Amino acid sequence: MNSKVYKWCGVPQCANTSIKTPNKLFVFVPKNKTTRNKWLQLARRDSNAILSSTVLYSCEDHFDLPNYMDNYMEYHLMGSVPKIPMKPGCMPTKFQCQPDRRKRTSDATERPYILKKQRKH
Repeated sequence: MNSKVYKWCGVPQCANTSIKTPNKLFVFVPKNKTTRNKWLQLARRDSNAILSSTVLYSCEDHFDLPNYMDNYMEYHLMGSVPKIPMKPGCMPTKFQCQPDRRKRTSDATERPYILKKQRKH
């Protein structure tokens, strides 16, 4: 990873940067238009407001790295890798930095059903 290049996470409300969080990995947002637009949509970014030539990154917080990163074991054992190759088709799926996306621990509509089911057993 080139530590001389300043990187910031392009996911709205994510404050990770290569300066604030130097130990985090930053994954290059693909240039392929279809894939790039899907990543931006998932992150809640307007793809029309960003030039296709703009270099964007998403930090590791938005990925399941053990399952999405080709050389994750090398990274895990060595502590760093020169490149971050992601498996084809992987998408950012974790957005804990966006409060309106955080999952509630219990859903009001599910709770009565669960309690009723527990009483039967």
